[in-house]
Amino acid sequence: MRAVAESAPLLLERDAQLARASALLAGASAGRGAVVVVGGPAGIGKTELLAAVGQRAGVLGFRVLSARGRELEAEMAFAVVRQLVEAAVLSADARERRRLLAGPARVGAGALGLAAGAAPDSEFAAVHGLYWLCVNLAGRGPLLVTVDDVQWVDGPSLSWLGYFGRRAAELPVLVVVGVREGDPLARASSVGAVVNDPAVHRIGLLPLSADGVTELVRRDLGRAAGAGFCAACWELSGGNPLYVRELLAAARSEGLAGSADDVAALQAAAPAAVGTSVLARLARMGPEAVALARALAVLGSGYEVVVAAEMAGLDPVAAELAADRLAATHILAADRPLEFFHPLIREAVYADLAPGARRIAHRRAAAILDRAAAVDQVAVHLLAAGPAGDAWVAGRLTAAARTARERGAPEVAASYLRRALAEPPAVAASPALMLQLGEAEWYAGQSAAISHLEEALAGATDVPLIAAAAWALAYAYAVSDRADLAVAVLQRAIARVGAADPLLTLSLEAAAALVGVVDDRTAPAALRGVDHLRIRLDEVPDPPVHLLVVVAHVAVRRGQSPAEAERLLERALARTRYPPPLDTSTLIIVTLFGLEAFDMLQRLCNDMLTAARRRGAAQELTGIVSLSARILQRHGELADAEAQIRWVLERATGIYAIDALALLIETLIERDALEEADTELARTAPPLDSHSMMVPVYLTSRGRLRAAQGRNEEALADFLASGQRCERLGVIQGWPWRSEAAIVHALLGHAQEARRLARAEVAVARRFGRPRLLGAALRSQGLVEGGNRGLALLSEAVTVLERSRARVELARALTDYGAALRRAGQRSQARAPLERGLDLAYHCGARRIAGQARAELAAAGAKPRRDAITGRDALTASELRVARLAAEGLTNREIAQALFITGRTAKVHLNRVYHKLEITRRDQLASALTSPLDDTHERPGAAAAIS
Repeated sequence: MRAVAESAPLLLERDAQLARASALLAGASAGRGAVVVVGGPAGIGKTELLAAVGQRAGVLGFRVLSARGRELEAEMAFAVVRQLVEAAVLSADARERRRLLAGPARVGAGALGLAAGAAPDSEFAAVHGLYWLCVNLAGRGPLLVTVDDVQWVDGPSLSWLGYFGRRAAELPVLVVVGVREGDPLARASSVGAVVNDPAVHRIGLLPLSADGVTELVRRDLGRAAGAGFCAACWELSGGNPLYVRELLAAARSEGLAGSADDVAALQAAAPAAVGTSVLARLARMGPEAVALARALAVLGSGYEVVVAAEMAGLDPVAAELAADRLAATHILAADRPLEFFHPLIREAVYADLAPGARRIAHRRAAAILDRAAAVDQVAVHLLAAGPAGDAWVAGRLTAAARTARERGAPEVAASYLRRALAEPPAVAASPALMLQLGEAEWYAGQSAAISHLEEALAGATDVPLIAAAAWALAYAYAVSDRADLAVAVLQRAIARVGAADPLLTLSLEAAAALVGVVDDRTAPAALRGVDHLRIRLDEVPDPPVHLLVVVAHVAVRRGQSPAEAERLLERALARTRYPPPLDTSTLIIVTLFGLEAFDMLQRLCNDMLTAARRRGAAQELTGIVSLSARILQRHGELADAEAQIRWVLERATGIYAIDALALLIETLIERDALEEADTELARTAPPLDSHSMMVPVYLTSRGRLRAAQGRNEEALADFLASGQRCERLGVIQGWPWRSEAAIVHALLGHAQEARRLARAEVAVARRFGRPRLLGAALRSQGLVEGGNRGLALLSEAVTVLERSRARVELARALTDYGAALRRAGQRSQARAPLERGLDLAYHCGARRIAGQARAELAAAGAKPRRDAITGRDALTASELRVARLAAEGLTNREIAQALFITGRTAKVHLNRVYHKLEITRRDQLASALTSPLDDTHERPGAAAAIS
């Protein structure tokens, strides 16, 4: 039987598998990518098949990237991705490197330390960037990516492999991974996410037949090897190619020629496993060969002889000759740098070392590699070395953890820091390391994070560390909806810092207030604290940012001093990094909403989005896009708001998920999609156990849906529950629960209570003086009061809302005003506001208001037009997102990068958009998507808002 490829002489009986891989290569060359999993037990020939596929791909013009999981590197960050792409990036000339690192790919390269100043802020940002780096590598021709021994691939690389593999179908890429079946690591969930995906193609490798083994034996021992001897090899090896080679190596060692008379000797020499044969063979080669093999087993593959020689205590020349002898007996490969012939051989040599000897050897390896290797290569050896109270060890592990965090691998950083603390470090250094560990675990989503942050705070003695640990722990508590504990932590830190650093104490007090005001359990005390802080604000020349923000926010929620609040926010933005990260700016943005300061708000959101997209910061993008969607909804761009918020809901967690759900419900109500809104509501358990300031928003939105459904008693209960939450939070204005409850009270016949609540809302809104809030309150009071008084209030509501950008609210007020005029017998006067209300509602996509306006016009004797679902309204949320970005001038690639989709998906959506809008060119998109009202009302930038 003949080999399939000359360069892979042991690739026997694999014609069908190679043919299948060749067909998939052809598909990838045509743009139909795929992922192939090659599985089988150790030694079955996976590596040889991957090599043959790589050779064939090279002939077909593919760029071939190859890597192998290594047991020792499983604790490193992106070790396998580095094997794949590092050489391609470093060998590129300046022009080609700019192309390869364009867009998010630069962040991906930063995760590997290949691009300065482009560190990712999370593992997702790194994975997303590395995906685009590989897309760019495939930009000049099809790409083959092979990863052998995927069971040993490091966690961050596995995350990338899964992300890349799920998108390979739309790229000119074939991904081939080899996995050792039967290895416990192959059953890990992270490996399973890659190899068990239903979309992958599977190629299984079976043992060789008796004919195949005969071919191997006769290649090795000569054609004179007898049939009986060959049959014995097949039986003893089970057809496993590696075991056949080990049998043949044992036969040569024993001087067997392959005759029938040698069968008994072969059976006596046959090992029970590969390791027995390897170790016996190695022992006969002398102490230098043993030392070199053991040194390499500890170091790991891929090192030059000179490094292994130092590790083994050998002269480099003697080591070179020993390596040649080891290669001749198939213990090492014939290549340089040094590699074992098969990972099983390395495992056998390594397992033969006593546990103590291994730990000592790894500590020696770390010291040797520290002179030239990257810090993470040193760290993996220190993980395997025994604790000895060595400050150098703790220092190198800490440095490696810092590098891992900078490259978007907090889980890896946490493993290094746990080992550094086990060394242990100097007593004085432990709290700082514990803080770093807790922060790394928090960002990695590990459950031990909070306990380690607590331990760090308890052990901290110097003032800056106390403050840093307190803030990190408080943030973790707050995000976990335990603001009461967060406030307590900060208060204890304030007591500990005290007069030692007055400015830092003030910053901690502001932080405690900032955390406290957003939770209904802690808000009352926090609000009292803000009153005290407000007095001190003028005493400090450069007040902390948190202090400026919390004072401004509380002023707005109380309905006080909007102009002063706006000035305080401008000072805060001037004193922090711009654009600020989301954790700093969330309350700023919420406060700007309350101020209706949409110009400042839109600039801030756009700048934050641009920065977050450049970094591929998905978590930040989710939060900012949610806020941008609320701007769009306020401006009456309901289709765009829905598109935005559905994108957010696919990714959001925590308070952003609550806010996004509430906004989607409101938007669907306006678009007259009540059944869909009810379905969305039912998908998520009510977050009523939460104490967040987002819960009143949720309750108000749910109440609006219940009211729209005619379930007035339930709606009123929600509005009143929202009011109770607002009262505990000290929110006087901002959540219009009074207006909503007043209307429902009136519908239920509770006229006195309806008037009381409506008048109270108007009084608050008049004091605050912002048009949207006041106009909506006047409309509610007008509906409740009725008669001439009601008509006057509705007319005033229209006048006030004309000064705002709240087009949906204006359409609603116009429609209610027209309806009130008709009911008062003024049918001709009613038509103008009703027609304008219908026009505004139609162009906002507010179908519910439009339906009401149309019915009222018909009752007034007019013949209103009927709406058709055409043009922009015919686009799906996904299509509208893509269309908005394309209209702003983004390319398909840039759209894909912004929305975390593939370029082909962006193209497919855009083709559908052209068809639905009845256009043929990209430059026609802007006008096709523009509402006639957009000329007079400034619209938020769609590209910046990731439509």
